[in-house]
Amino acid sequence: MELVALGYFGVVMLLLRGATPAQKRRIGGAFAALVTIFIIGSLWIRYQTGFFHLDHWEWQNAGGLISLGKWAVPSYLVFAFLLLLLILFRFIQKTMAAPSGARVWLFVFAIFFTLIYVAVAYIVLFVVVFFFFPFAP
Repeated sequence: MELVALGYFGVVMLLLRGATPAQKRRIGGAFAALVTIFIIGSLWIRYQTGFFHLDHWEWQNAGGLISLGKWAVPSYLVFAFLLLLLILFRFIQKTMAAPSGARVWLFVFAIFFTLIYVAVAYIVLFVVVFFFFPFAP
C-alpha cells in the first residue's frame, strides 16, 4: 500500500513536468504532504492493530484489515479526486496554449476524459473496497 502511494506521487511528479517552479513547489509539496500523511497513518493503524507482531491471519481475523480499510478507502477517494483535478489543470493549461480552433475539441476531449476517469475510478473503488472489506457486495 505504501508502494502504491509512492507510485501515485511519482505520477504526480510526472504530471508536473513542464510546470513553473512555483507550481511544482506548491502542488508537489501539497501532494507530498498528503502522501506522507497517508503512509504515516497506514503504518500507525497497522501498529495499533498489531500487524507487526501478529501472524497475518490473526491480524486479519482481529479486524485489522477492516480498520486499515476505514483509512484507505476515504484516502483513495481523496487521492483519485485530486489526481483528476491535477490532470485537468495541466490539460487546460496546455489547451489554452493551443490554437483557438482546436480549443473547442480539446475541451470536449477533457469532458470525455473526465467521464471515463470517473467510471474507471468507480470500478477501482469497488476493487479497493473488496480488498479491505471481503464481505462487501
